[in-house]
Amino acid sequence: MSRGADAAVGMMDTAYFVGRVELLDFFNNLLGLQLSKIEQTASGAVACQLTEYIFPGSIPMTKVNWEAKSDYEFVNNYKLLQKAFSAHKVQRHVDVDKLIRAKYK
Repeated sequence: MSRGADAAVGMMDTAYFVGRVELLDFFNNLLGLQLSKIEQTASGAVACQLTEYIFPGSIPMTKVNWEAKSDYEFVNNYKLLQKAFSAHKVQRHVDVDKLIRAKYK
């Protein structure tokens, strides 16, 4: 989303406040996943798959670690994500420390 789109929607718009169930349904339906808890997205693998869906060919999915269980394993997935963002000039800060702790508030 560009700055213009952010301004048009507004940071307090309801579009920025989506429930966990809605997010899980979105990921499961769009990407063919079977996530049951939002914390399962902490590894960054879902973010990589979503980015690959939006920008086909941007992330080598064979390098995504779907079995990652620890913070240090998650970081490699986020590096792949950041590389794809840079390649497509997506200028968004990804707070990896917060995401890998699965604390979404």
